[in-house]
Amino acid sequence: WNTISFILRLNFSFFWRVRNFHPKNTNFKFFKVYKEDIIFKNFFKHISQASVVEIGSGYGLRLFNLRRYKKKFQLIGYDINRKSIKFAKKFNRMNNLNIKFKHQDSRKLILKNKIDYLISSFSLIYMNKKELGKFFLQNKNKIRKGFVLLEYHSEKNSDNLSYYVNNFNSIFQEARLNKFKIIYKKINKKNWNKKDHNAYKIIGYKNEN
Repeated sequence: WNTISFILRLNFSFFWRVRNFHPKNTNFKFFKVYKEDIIFKNFFKHISQASVVEIGSGYGLRLFNLRRYKKKFQLIGYDINRKSIKFAKKFNRMNNLNIKFKHQDSRKLILKNKIDYLISSFSLIYMNKKELGKFFLQNKNKIRKGFVLLEYHSEKNSDNLSYYVNNFNSIFQEARLNKFKIIYKKINKKNWNKKDHNAYKIIGYKNEN
């Protein structure tokens, strides 16, 4: 299994492009709410209007749940899987949720317009240090207020082979995110805390000056 996981990690773009991972139909109104959704809900609790981009939105689960509480938010989701994006667009259209979904490899994503917040939920674990550094270097000036990343993080090397465990401190330093105050909060969820790495809520606040 470790060998297979390592191969999948090296070829993650192919794996996520072809994976068929979304509900079979759109005959429902709401999705189940998970811990990730609650974290985002709490973060945006006192914000009435904002533009939010999700990297690796999949079939739209996080954004659909966020829309339940934030009717005025401008929401955009990017994902590498065409089938997931197709489902997200259909569900969005049928329920008139006014969310934009776009097919895009996150490693090549360059934001054209400025946004208020960037979010992710265990999607950056399939991008290595070089790819993440390039992404933030190219897009940091497009983020007006900040970001919320739910990701695995460790300052030490991990033995994990299924996905990348990145050192976000190092990545942010190399990408020169000097204008952001960055806070790391460990997420207390049993199956998210591994032997040599943990899940974190990584919050970046854009300095006003």
